[in-house]
Amino acid sequence: MRKVVLFVLLLAGFSGAMAQEVYNSSGKTNYKNDKKKSGFDPDKLVLGGGATVGIGGGFARLGASPIVGYRLADHFYAGVGCGYLYTKAPYDDIHYVYQNIIYPNVWARYFVYRNFFINATYEYDIITQRYPLDNKGQFNETTFKYNNSALLAGLGIKQPLGGRVCFYGELFYDVLQGKYSPYPKGWPTMRFGIAAGF
Repeated sequence: MRKVVLFVLLLAGFSGAMAQEVYNSSGKTNYKNDKKKSGFDPDKLVLGGGATVGIGGGFARLGASPIVGYRLADHFYAGVGCGYLYTKAPYDDIHYVYQNIIYPNVWARYFVYRNFFINATYEYDIITQRYPLDNKGQFNETTFKYNNSALLAGLGIKQPLGGRVCFYGELFYDVLQGKYSPYPKGWPTMRFGIAAGF
């Protein structure tokens, strides 16, 4: 009799456990609740940017370009950024040319295949340049300020570093080629950075 009672209790316990599993998973094995979140989703946020460092031979090139963005659709990201670049270059043996560029921008990236993406960035360059003006052997420092619009289009690749963090590299070209473009005419430019969220 004890065996029968124990068997009934075990059977009742198993059926209760099975009912609990069905209740929690809506009756489907390995079912996940894939409801889409509405509104702002912090998992879609992208933070990152790049840094520029180059010193040697009288030249110096230092800068930073933070970005913030959001995943708007599968494989498509867009956002804004603001960069700063300082450049020092020899004018002659004792004089230098100094340049400061502030460049707010709007960017978009679309991943076409796995870690490969196409990129478009519109930036507005605010440029200040100081250099010595030779006036019959007398050098007076002169400052010029000018603005430039650049549209950078190109390709890129990301390399995951762990979690949601990745290293990325871009190869792009300024298709507008404005008069004061800081990007070389006829040549592509490379840029590297680290981001979380891509």
